[in-house]
Amino acid sequence: MNIQKQEHVRNTVAGFESVIQEAQQLVDGMTKHQLNTPETHDKWGMLQCIKHLSLSAQPYLQNIEKALDKNNPNPQIKTFQSSWKGDLFTKLISPSPEGEVRRPIQTFSSMNPIEMLDMDDTLTEFVKVHTELIELVKVLGNYDLTRVRVATALGPIIKLRMGDAFRFLLGHAERHLVQLKRIKSAIT
Repeated sequence: MNIQKQEHVRNTVAGFESVIQEAQQLVDGMTKHQLNTPETHDKWGMLQCIKHLSLSAQPYLQNIEKALDKNNPNPQIKTFQSSWKGDLFTKLISPSPEGEVRRPIQTFSSMNPIEMLDMDDTLTEFVKVHTELIELVKVLGNYDLTRVRVATALGPIIKLRMGDAFRFLLGHAERHLVQLKRIKSAIT
């Protein structure tokens, strides 16, 4: 993928804003009990899914901030070109164009919320974390999204281009929106 950097920034901001709005709409009017009710006995409830999104985004927030601190702004670079690795990771994590999750992916145990969660705390944290991502995306227009690398949640050995890291995070969030809709349909 080769895209104008400012267009990539705008699309990513809009994508995360949509994720926040859609998640809030999905949980609106539901009780704490409903939001903690799992889809099936071995699956998550809606709050666990939302908590997972917050837990999994936090390492990226830290890694992105570190990458930005290590690199100088370079607003002269006007395009972003994704890598084969970024394209692959994004394709694996994102739902299909039809809105379906292609294959299950095992969650790291550190990002697997299994307890009963507080509705207000979980939703507040979700909005806070994803708003922080939006604020970071807005800063990206000053950086070379192709050259700056970000460590993934897999550790510092596997890095993605900055622009790909945000594509991956957005694809991950969209994947779990599909899951939230499925859970809501199963429990209501």
